[in-house]
Amino acid sequence: MPRPRRALAVTSSLLLAASGVLLAVAPSASAATCPHYRVTNIQGAKAEYRLACNGGKLRVYGWVKDTRAEGDFAVLHIYAGNGASRSVFASGWGVVEHFDYTFARTRSAEIRLSLDN
Repeated sequence: MPRPRRALAVTSSLLLAASGVLLAVAPSASAATCPHYRVTNIQGAKAEYRLACNGGKLRVYGWVKDTRAEGDFAVLHIYAGNGASRSVFASGWGVVEHFDYTFARTRSAEIRLSLDN
């Protein structure tokens, strides 16, 4: 017998798929602090990013790649510790988007890789 959380997750996924809005998100990300380096991937997307701090500013830089020809695009969402956010989109199979963002007055960020359409 499935656990209640698993049943709720399956039901939610089916409702999203039925509505035509499918969003695949990597496992819940936790806030990372400087210095930090990570390569992450989900089916259809891959990303590499670094966090570096200098003088009270956070620099987040790297790349995101769409790795599957299914019509969705790869998205890397960056939520800085100061409340600011940015997103990087790689739309199209094989497309790689490089990024380099600086956020003032923070040393941490939560970063999530997903697919969107």
